[in-house]
Amino acid sequence: MAKVFSERGTSIAIATNTNHVWSMAKKLAKDMPPAKKVSERVRLVQRFLKTEVGDDFELIGMLDRGIAVHHSGLSDEIRSLIEWLAEEQDLKVLCATTTIAQGINFPVSSVFLASHKYPYGIPMSPREFWNLAGRAGRIGQDSVGVIGLARSQNEAEVKQFVKQATGDLVSRLVGMLEDVADAGQLTQLQQVFSADEWRDFRCYIAHLMRESSTLDTVLAEADDILRNTYGYSELRASQTSADAVKADALLTATRGYVKEIAKHPENVALADSTGFAPEGVRTALLELRNLEHNLTPADWEPSSLFGSGGESTLPDLIGVMLRVTELRSSLEEIGQSGVDHQQIANITTDWVNGKSLREIAETYFRGEKDDATTAVSKACKAIYRNLCNSGPWGMSALSKMPTSGLDFDALPEDVARRINSLPAMIYHGVNTEAAVLLRMNAVPRSVAEALGKHYESEVGDQQRSVKSARDFLKSLNDTAWGAAAPKKAAMSGGDYREIWQQLSGEVDS
Repeated sequence: MAKVFSERGTSIAIATNTNHVWSMAKKLAKDMPPAKKVSERVRLVQRFLKTEVGDDFELIGMLDRGIAVHHSGLSDEIRSLIEWLAEEQDLKVLCATTTIAQGINFPVSSVFLASHKYPYGIPMSPREFWNLAGRAGRIGQDSVGVIGLARSQNEAEVKQFVKQATGDLVSRLVGMLEDVADAGQLTQLQQVFSADEWRDFRCYIAHLMRESSTLDTVLAEADDILRNTYGYSELRASQTSADAVKADALLTATRGYVKEIAKHPENVALADSTGFAPEGVRTALLELRNLEHNLTPADWEPSSLFGSGGESTLPDLIGVMLRVTELRSSLEEIGQSGVDHQQIANITTDWVNGKSLREIAETYFRGEKDDATTAVSKACKAIYRNLCNSGPWGMSALSKMPTSGLDFDALPEDVARRINSLPAMIYHGVNTEAAVLLRMNAVPRSVAEALGKHYESEVGDQQRSVKSARDFLKSLNDTAWGAAAPKKAAMSGGDYREIWQQLSGEVDS
């Protein structure tokens, strides 16, 4: 259907997972004829893919036919460039997962969904459905947008979903309380709070504890505090006795939880500054204290953490992160193929030290039956969806713990600055402060380190900032960009400069 409707304009086909995205794109690439004329924008993106990923990455050939993919198994830069091609109407069909709905605003003619459910069986929320459906029929496309939903074996279920999707959004808090009530656990609600789905609520209460002056104040004003949540206010406004029981149970459990976490106010303060629940703070504190040796500032230096001498404490820190609930599930996804905390540390080290996505994919993610494209998709998903989110968060949070061996007030300014740059180094995949500043300005990773050295020599240590890095990049000519390119790069200096302009929004008028 996406192929048929692509005659009206760009069509999006939403799959249930990345493997499904690739299989749809491959089928379309076999059926669709090559484009009569391929734009220079597409050619530029193809050269970028050859340089960053490799000549045999299947997306390169698909683009000749107006087919592209968009999912978590691609780097941030690749996804941004695919979005650019969609905005410029260089694509016929874009095969994607639901990540396409996150903050993207380009016009298409039609949207087709393979399922109204996520791979784990949970239906989309009304907001998520309409965020996808609302992509169709934008200005500049047809006046009527077409939304297609594949009919499952249970047609009534699909009809019911569409009907519900047109209704009001339901508070997540109300839904969780209804689940507890259905399970007959309202009287044990405080014990239920420890479940993972209540973590956000626990963080909310810890934050309010931190903002209040005394425990008695929080207890006395608990009802007013809870009325700030949509769910609780709806329950209190309800006229049914069942909703009143749920509201009372939530109020009682909240007061009990407040009394419990008030026993360790230092954990509440750290919860507010790290984003962990108080229970996550306690775990991190204890696990850092139980390491084989006490950490020192030297252990936190980038050269030590990401060095190759074999004395790095990074595996130990990854091990601590794997025991913190807020970080565990994301990091464990990296290890689904048997990757342990040591290998996650090795992947992190290779990533920060500039190994290419292709090299990391071949080393850690290529199974016996995987082709290069599959391996790269696995690596991108592990890095961009998991490592680049949980790694920086975990590194920043652990460095704030009293058992981290760090006293930032006593550290020399340059040491404190380097340690504070650790999360950004993991996020951007570079190992110098200068390269971080360039990556923050949308410089492709493959040239960030080399250009970073040039930038340092130009501005010196004291003048480095996001703004000065942007001014430096604006001043570079094609020759300077080309000098920073890796050997045998498919891109010229002019290509790199144009890619940077597109990613950064510095496009020449």
